[in-house]
Amino acid sequence: MNLTARSIWLICTTSGLWAFSFGLGSQVVTHWLKAQDVSDTVVGLSHSFYYFGLAAASCGVPALTRRFGPTACATFGMIFAGVTLAAFPWAGGEWGWYLCRFLNGVAGALSLVPLETIVSRDSVPHKKTQNFAYYGVSLTLGGALGIGLGLSTFQPGETSAFYLGAVLPIVAGLALAVFLPTRAATDAPGQRVPLGLRRNFLSFGTAWCQGFIEGGMLAFLSLFLVSRGFSADMAGMLMGVMMVGVILFQVPVSWLADRHGKTPILLCCYAVVALGLLGIPWLTGSLWLALALFCFGACTGAMYPLGLSRLSDNMPESGLARAYAWYLAIECVGSQAGAAIMGKARDLWGESAMFGVSLAAVLLVLAIWWMVRSPLSVAESPIVMCCKPQSTNH
Repeated sequence: MNLTARSIWLICTTSGLWAFSFGLGSQVVTHWLKAQDVSDTVVGLSHSFYYFGLAAASCGVPALTRRFGPTACATFGMIFAGVTLAAFPWAGGEWGWYLCRFLNGVAGALSLVPLETIVSRDSVPHKKTQNFAYYGVSLTLGGALGIGLGLSTFQPGETSAFYLGAVLPIVAGLALAVFLPTRAATDAPGQRVPLGLRRNFLSFGTAWCQGFIEGGMLAFLSLFLVSRGFSADMAGMLMGVMMVGVILFQVPVSWLADRHGKTPILLCCYAVVALGLLGIPWLTGSLWLALALFCFGACTGAMYPLGLSRLSDNMPESGLARAYAWYLAIECVGSQAGAAIMGKARDLWGESAMFGVSLAAVLLVLAIWWMVRSPLSVAESPIVMCCKPQSTNH
C-alpha cells in the first residue's frame, strides 16, 4: 500500500502537533521548576529523564509496532504524551517530576517511531526522501512554534500552558485513529549486522554530540538569555530564530553534502558550532545574537541528518534498521547527558558554563574520531612513513 498525499499530510500534521507539545513542554517545565525554587541540577535531571525514557523505549517500540500495528502504537503514544505532560504540575515532588518526564519520553518514542515506520515502509522509492523531508520539516516547525510560545504563554503559578501543550497531541492521536489507514507491519526481523563502531564512529559520535547540545540548550538557553537582560518574550523569539535556522538549512546543507562529500560538510558544521559556542556568551546585542543563534541552530540541526546519511553509506541494507535504532538511542543518551551535565555545570560555575561543557563535548568527539578513524592508520601516517627506514634491493 503506497503512502498517499492525504496520509503523508496527516502524518506531518499530527507529528507537528506532537512536536509543538514537545517544544512547549521543554520550556514550561524549565520555568515551572524554577518558579518552585529548585536547583538547575534538578531542572537538568528532569529533562534528562525525558531523554532516558525516549532512549529506553526506542529499541522496544519496533516489536510493539509489529505486534499491534504502527497506527495503534502512534495513537496510544500521542494520547499518552498529552496525559503525562498535563500531569506534570501535579506530580508532587522531585521524583514525581522525574517519573512524569520519563513517561513523557516513552510516549514520544511510541508516537514517532511508528510514524517513521509507515513513511519508510509505504513510500514509493523515488519519493521516500521527499516524504521524510516533509516529515522532518513538520517536526522542526512544530517544535519551533512550541518553544517560542512556551515562554510567552507560561505564567508563574498557573498550569494552563501545560494543558495547551497536552491537548494538541491528544487531538493528533485521535485523528490518527480515525483517519490513518491501519496495517500491521509485516517485515521480518533484520539480519544482525555488525555496527562497525570504529568505521562509523563519526556518525554515532555526531548523534551523541548533537543530542548533548540539543538537550542542554532546550533546557537552559532561555534561562541564559533571560539572565542577560532579555525579556521572556524576546528570549522565546531568539530561540525561535535558532529553530528557523534549523528549518531553512536542512535542504541546502544536504544539497552541498551530496555534491562535495558528507564528511567535509559535516566537519564544517562542527567548526561553525564550535565557533558559536565560543562566541555566543560574549554577544550582547539582540541583532548579532540572533544572527549567531541562526547559524548555530542551522549547523547543529544539520549534524543529525548528515551523520545519519553518512551511516547509511557504510551499512548494508539488512543492517540499516538496527543501525538507525542505535543512532536514535545514542542521540537520546547524548540529550540526557547534556541536560544533566549543563545543569550541574551552571550550578557550579555560573550561567555561561553550559557553553564550555558543550564545546568540550564537540572537541571530545572530534579528538576520538581522529584517533580511531580507519582510512589513515598510524602505520600509514605521513610522519611514520617519512621516518620508516626504506628497504633497498640490489
